[in-house]
Parts: sequence; C-alpha cells; structure tokens
Amino acid sequence: MPGSDRSAHAPTQLSFAQQRLWFLDRLRPGLPDHNVPTAVRLRGRLDQEALVRALTDVVRRHEVLRGRIVDSEDGPCHVTEPVGTFVPTITDLAHTPAEQAWQRARELVAADLAAPFDLGAAPMLRARLIRVAPDDHLLVLVIHHIACDGWSLPVLWQEFSAGYGAAVDGRPIALPDLPVQYADFAHWQRDHLAGTALQGQLDYWREHLADLVPSVLPTDRERPAAWSGRGDQVEIEIPAELADRIRALGRTHEVTPFMTLLAAFQVLLARCTGQADVTVGTPISGRTRIEVEPLVGFFVNTLVLRTDLSGDPGFTDVLARVRQCAVEAYAHQDVPFERLVQELRPERDLGQHPLVTVMFQLEDPPALPSGLPGLEVSSHQIPNDVAKFDIEVSLTDLGDRLTGVIRYAADLFERDTVLRLAEGFTALLDHLVGAPERPISAWQTPPGLRVGASAPTVHPAAPRPDASQAGAAETETELLVLETWAEVLGVTPDGVHSDFFELGGHSLLASKVMSRLGRALDLELPVVLLFYHPTVAELADGIDAALLADLGEAEAEPLPAGKARHP
Repeated sequence: MPGSDRSAHAPTQLSFAQQRLWFLDRLRPGLPDHNVPTAVRLRGRLDQEALVRALTDVVRRHEVLRGRIVDSEDGPCHVTEPVGTFVPTITDLAHTPAEQAWQRARELVAADLAAPFDLGAAPMLRARLIRVAPDDHLLVLVIHHIACDGWSLPVLWQEFSAGYGAAVDGRPIALPDLPVQYADFAHWQRDHLAGTALQGQLDYWREHLADLVPSVLPTDRERPAAWSGRGDQVEIEIPAELADRIRALGRTHEVTPFMTLLAAFQVLLARCTGQADVTVGTPISGRTRIEVEPLVGFFVNTLVLRTDLSGDPGFTDVLARVRQCAVEAYAHQDVPFERLVQELRPERDLGQHPLVTVMFQLEDPPALPSGLPGLEVSSHQIPNDVAKFDIEVSLTDLGDRLTGVIRYAADLFERDTVLRLAEGFTALLDHLVGAPERPISAWQTPPGLRVGASAPTVHPAAPRPDASQAGAAETETELLVLETWAEVLGVTPDGVHSDFFELGGHSLLASKVMSRLGRALDLELPVVLLFYHPTVAELADGIDAALLADLGEAEAEPLPAGKARHP
C-alpha cells in the first residue's frame, strides 16, 4: 500500500465504512450516535501548554482527524484542512467550590458527548480540558467514528504521551513518520475491491448468509418505524472462578475465551428467540496490513457469525461449531460490512440494523496515557446512552475476571428485561462450562427467558498433537515466529510448543502477527493459519509449506524443510 504523491489538501475518496457513516449522517442529521468519547483524569502539576502542543501534534500527524467531508459529482470526498482548525477548549473551574465544580464538569462532559459533528466542517476531533482544581484536571476527547475506531484510541494516547513528555522537556517529539495516511488506505481499498481479489470472499458470504433470518430478541415494546438511537446499559460481571473455568475449557477444546463466551451467548439467544439458526455480529480490527497499524482511522469491520445449533448438541459440539464459524469469518474478513449489505440486499427497515441486531465482543481494558511527567492518570467513566443495535454485549478481560456492559435500545426493552438477560447469561455460562458434554436442552431456562428449538450434531475438530512440552527453536522460521510473537504479545514464548492463545493472543493480535510475518517473508499469510496452527512449531511448519508452494509456483529451487527465506 504505497503512500500517494497527492496534494495534502486535495479531495480523496472515502472508505466504504466512512461512506456508510456519511450516508447515515445524511439520513438522520444532527445526531450524536457516532460520537466516540474518551476522558481521563489528570492529577498533579499539569503543563497546559505542553498538553495543547501534544494534542495538536497528534492532529498534525493524522490527516483524517483534521478533515471534512464534501459532496461532489463523484460522491462524498475527504478534504484535509490545516492543523489550525483544531483548537482545544479550556474551561477553568478551579475557583468554584469542589462539589459544584465537579457537577459542572460532568455537565460539560455530557454536553460535549451529546453535541453532533458537522461532517462538512473540520476537525473530526473535539478536545476540552477542564481545570477542576489547580492540581486536578479532566481531559475530554470526542471523535467522530468516521475518523477513528477502538484500535485508534491506544494509538492516539501513545502519541499524546510521547508528545507531552517531549514538550515538558523542551525537546522535539521522537516519533517515526507515518508510512501512509488513512486516505491512502481508502484509495487502496477501493482499488482492491474493484478487482477479482475478493470475489472468492464475496462468494463465501453469499453462500454462508443465504436465506438469513436475523436473530431478533422478543421486545417489550413495538419496534418504532425509525431508529432513534436512544439507549441505556446494565453492567455484567463474570467472577474470577468462572472466568478461570471458561479459559480452562477453551484450552481443552482449543478455542479462545471469546469463542467460549460467544458460544454460550448464542445458546442463550436460541432459547430467547426460539431459533436454532443464530446470528450475531462482532467487530474485527480490519487492519490486515502492517502499514495501517500506527494510524488513527476508521478501519473496524463487522463480521456476521452465523451458527447452527440444531440437533440438541452438547456444549463441546457448540464450541466446535462456533470455532469453525469464527475461523471461516476471520479468513473472509476483507469484505466490508457495507459491501455485504450491498450484495445481499436485505429488506430495508429504518427501525432495525441490517443483517444483525445483536452484537457481541470481548475487549481489552481501555487505553490510557502513560508516562506523563508529574501526573497521575486514571480513566473517567462517561455514561453511554446511545444504542446502535437492539442488544450489544461488550465484555472486558481484566485478567482475574470479566466485566462489561449490555447496551440496549431503550425504545425496545425495559431495563429489568436486560438485567434478566445479563443474569441468565452468567447462570447459563456456569452450567454449560460445568458440564459441557451434556446437551444444551438439559439446562433450565433462566426466569423470564424462552426456550428455543435445537437439532444436526457435528463432530468436534480432531485434536491436535500435545503441545505442552517446550522446546528450542531449530529453524529460521521458528525463530522469526518466536520474535514476532514476543513483539506483539509483549511476552517471550517458552519454546516452540508455546500456544499463541494461551499466551494471551486473540483475534486482533492474530491479525497483527500474521500481517507482520507476511511482510517479513513477502508472502500472503491468512489469519486462519494461526487458528489452525496455534503453536510456534505448527505455525512455522504451516508457513514453510506456504513458502514451498510459493517457491514452486515461481519455479524456484525448493528450500530444505523449515528453512524460510526472510530478511
């Protein structure tokens, strides 16, 4: 994905995801539905000038943050504006009594979050620094989703931290130049999808989602004609003991914690909806190329995970089905959700999200700035009263336990209904993980939830050889895999039989690992390879096989087994 020689301020194409958000904004203007907020509390001696400079440097580096969307004969385009369009707001409440100051600060945060963006005016980032006391500040950022996603926030805070430290010390910021800008990705994506490269992936989704009937939970109220976005949330917590058993079961059956949690949630959905054909959406980073890893931008894609729970399978069989479904979806993740909607043409309903009405995700803890001289940094929670789906389950892995929220459309559900859903999910998880061989019909439905149908049984994937014994790397490919895992995971594998997912790997990190390995070897390596070959030795063997196949096509002299060519 080469960077273009375009003028910095010349109009550029939007990505498919950006174009859909632009369309939704045109369809329902003046709403804050796609605002992405983040806020941190800064206690200590703050250098306000250094903070403004650090934020400005982030906006200068990432063109997408200082852009606006203009309509043209060729469709909507992105125009980058000078960095001077970004002006943080400074609010001083230090002379107000403490209780009143915090009340006013919360009101300002709520107002900033509720204020919509004008996509025709730059920038796409608003910042407010609230001085609550001489040594206590709130930094509030609100970014339109058209310019960022969940991956972007750690990137933003990392660059902000580096910039703040440099400004306080009076030295230049030491960050590498960005290899490309978001506009380069959007151009590449358009070219990539215009050819035949993704035809096979589109064919897969057409077949996989044929005759799809979205899973829709029974609602407490009639669905409105148009989606209002009015939402609320309830908290959910999976205690440490149950979280440990979830991880242990996943290791036994070679599935990730996400897949185990998803499998249980889909069983619950089958009970609630009366459908054995269960469909859930899940976000995936969409950053399959290494050039875009350090960018702020809207790359995230939505995958449709459709699982057949018919035949009254045991939970172990459900895990196998969910694993197969997820792995296949990861292997075909390059098709933007917007393109799927275009291709499948589901029945349009302004009151319901197309293809999926329920989302499920497992996230890392929220990112924070780090290493700010003289400052203690903590997260400041912002209430989220916007619903984008009927139900959205967002869990966070805190290491010892799992916590999260269930966001819901307040037009459709009573709060008590969602509380029962949260309690029912935790109770069902406990039962399913405790006796995974029993058929899913054996478990009583939690109070207030309906029982659905079930029925064909599939066999679990054949177990892979025991990978519990560690060993030293013996080939260049194994060494490369070990080095790459250490860089991405932040931990050094014990040996070639270490398991990627037992070391803390997940789908987002799997994409990053395979992207880096593919770049190092100048070879297209699908993410699915890591899911089927999760140890260092197995992945290295799989890569060597791919290398030999690639060399054979080029009529090159075969390399000895395990000897990969790489820089």
